[in-house]
Amino acid sequence: MANFKLNDFLGKIRQEDLARSARFEVVITTPGKSKNARSVSLLCEEAAIPGLISTFTPTKIGNWTEYRVHGVEFFGDNATFGFYVDTQWGVREFFEDWIANAQVDPISKEVGFYEDYTSDVEIYTLDRGDNRTGKWCLKDAFPRLVNLTPMSQAADSPARVSVTFAYKYWTSDTIEEGFREGGGPFGNIKRLVNMFKNDGKGFKDLFDF
Repeated sequence: MANFKLNDFLGKIRQEDLARSARFEVVITTPGKSKNARSVSLLCEEAAIPGLISTFTPTKIGNWTEYRVHGVEFFGDNATFGFYVDTQWGVREFFEDWIANAQVDPISKEVGFYEDYTSDVEIYTLDRGDNRTGKWCLKDAFPRLVNLTPMSQAADSPARVSVTFAYKYWTSDTIEEGFREGGGPFGNIKRLVNMFKNDGKGFKDLFDF
């Protein structure tokens, strides 16, 4: 007997709906000289919610080879966004300014300070009533690639530019909640301290003394 029935699925959809890939907004700020961040955000055509991967290594335990997690990666170099280009090419100029005036001098190749060319990029998902239902924030982000913008007399579609961002890490409601509840990089240290505070009982339970 199946655990779920078709009516269960239909009932959930009718009650909660499904997330729509076209319902989103992006909020970009920049440390550069350009003041067109709102217009650029408005013209964002494509975005991607960032990914998360745990890194692991094979560990030999007796005759078995098991896998143990030793870190986490935030896919911090491949957040690609697509933008419509306005007739004055302000969208492309926005990212050219961010790279050439904030990150590195295009002539001398002198690099700016990290704090002067990084910013946050926020991605929000929306429901059909334009209410925000989720948030992901790329921390310390900066554009690392403004891709080629093809032009063709054989097409009359709007011009688009693709921009790839690098970032340090990202946050969401789930990850921020984990930090508040004692997770994050210091979670294991906190648990270790609590074992000492508990007269060693935690160690006895851990090693089954």
